[in-house]
Amino acid sequence: MGDVFEIMTYLIVILISSVVMVAWLKRKGKKKKARLKAGE
Repeated sequence: MGDVFEIMTYLIVILISSVVMVAWLKRKGKKKKARLKAGE
């Protein structure tokens, strides 16, 4: 069960970090639209 808990914690950290990055990129993306198009 310990391994499962570690995997779940790892996935949660990835999800939180990805959400933060997307939100941060969207805020910066408003100033630089060219980067958003290149990212997609």
